[in-house]
Amino acid sequence: MAGSEPKKLRRDAAENADRLIAAAVRSGLAEGRFVPLEKIAADAGVGIGTLYRRYPNREALLEAMAVRAYRLILAEAEDALASGETGRDAIARFLRQSFEHRDQLVLPLHGGPMTEGTESAELRGRMQRTMAAIVARGHADGSVRREVDAGTVVRFGAMLAQPMPNVSDWPRAAEEQRAIFLRGISPDIGE
Repeated sequence: MAGSEPKKLRRDAAENADRLIAAAVRSGLAEGRFVPLEKIAADAGVGIGTLYRRYPNREALLEAMAVRAYRLILAEAEDALASGETGRDAIARFLRQSFEHRDQLVLPLHGGPMTEGTESAELRGRMQRTMAAIVARGHADGSVRREVDAGTVVRFGAMLAQPMPNVSDWPRAAEEQRAIFLRGISPDIGE
């Protein structure tokens, strides 16, 4: 449909939008999704009017945060799919790379909007299809158990990205959990 492409932002407006999303992610991690919008604007170094011009309500800001997160994670899944590695090794790559972005994934992990017909819903669907292709490769090449599906991997990645408050060295603990998961999705010899 003509005219449906979003208008390209001026550089300063794009920078403000990026700062607002980054501040919202930081605030969301620290205080939850209902942090006051005034605090987000202040943390981003802009006025509340700038926030409302770009994001007219909390839902629009949450959607923008979810879109940013899904773009990051989809890029990692597409990279893993394009790697040409076995399904298991592509899953390992995806889990390792997405763990590096864990602080940016606040909404998909902690209750972001799941409204159908939105850009975030479209990206979430693409993510599921990409992971399904990786898992199917693993089934075909024999590196992934048949009972493993895309949801298994995505759910584990989401759990891995959420640090446990009582674990002092979460990156090390997460690496241990990732290794155990990867052994668990690999077929036993002779299966």
